Amino acid sequence: MPRFSGIIPPVVTPLTRPDQLDVDAARRIVEHLLTGGVNGLFVLGTTGEGPSLTYQIRYEMVEVVCEAAASRVSVLVGVTDTSLAESLHLAEHAAANGAAAIVAAAPYYFATSQNAVADWFRQLADSSPLPLVLYNMPGCVGIHLALDTVTELSAHPNIVGVKDSSGELDYFQHLCAAFCDDSDFAVFMGPEELIPQAVAAGADGGVCGGGNLLPRTYVDLFAASKRADESEIRRLSNVVEQVFEHVYRDPSGEMNLIPALKLAMRLRGICTGCTAPPLPPLTPEHTTQITVNLAKVLNAAGVESAASVPAS
Repeated sequence: MPRFSGIIPPVVTPLTRPDQLDVDAARRIVEHLLTGGVNGLFVLGTTGEGPSLTYQIRYEMVEVVCEAAASRVSVLVGVTDTSLAESLHLAEHAAANGAAAIVAAAPYYFATSQNAVADWFRQLADSSPLPLVLYNMPGCVGIHLALDTVTELSAHPNIVGVKDSSGELDYFQHLCAAFCDDSDFAVFMGPEELIPQAVAAGADGGVCGGGNLLPRTYVDLFAASKRADESEIRRLSNVVEQVFEHVYRDPSGEMNLIPALKLAMRLRGICTGCTAPPLPPLTPEHTTQITVNLAKVLNAAGVESAASVPAS
């Protein structure tokens, strides 16, 4: 079984319209991320708007990213769905295109229990041609994977890790403690601002949305955290704080992460700013904030600005 580690960004899905993939931009994003030194690519996650996309776009995104990555790094594919059959169909497509693993959050819509969710994951892992990474995303799917549930599922031979996006550091530290001696089960941090604390707890890596904009920053932050370089951790954490202050949060302090990230990437010449419904558009004030302050963020990260691509 593969052992995943390092920075594996949740890849933005570039769109020309809400129902059309920007294939050229997808290839451009892959090269941008690999040049930044990332250790893998996670497509169709939350930052990739997976559940909001048409099935055609999901399948096409897998094809394009796997082809562009050309086995240089592992590609992990999000298969979160309300239908187990659809999750398995996408897992089979991912395997056929050379992906290394699938990632799945609990099925949403119907209220459920820990036992029912554990059974769902077991069925997915039993039938998936690829190993499964669990995705704890209670803010989006409405259920928090209990530590006992993750521990129970980790015994399955086709379940190889967990990505935790709960933002609860105590829970994450307990996850790391539970699996610190398990060489077959990896623990990944979702919230990027917690990478230093996650590494200190024993995390195997991070799934950092901001890595789409500044991949080298997050790769270097993870490396600095691994070697406990406090000066470098402070410097790079300051860049991450600026990403939150000037990009993710609007002038009132509210988060609108994905549209904001896509606008910043457009200003860097990487992709358009188009998102799929139901994500809300940026306010004029938020757009101005990003446009005015992005150069400051890039400068802090030691990155030069680039001409923007057309708005969408």
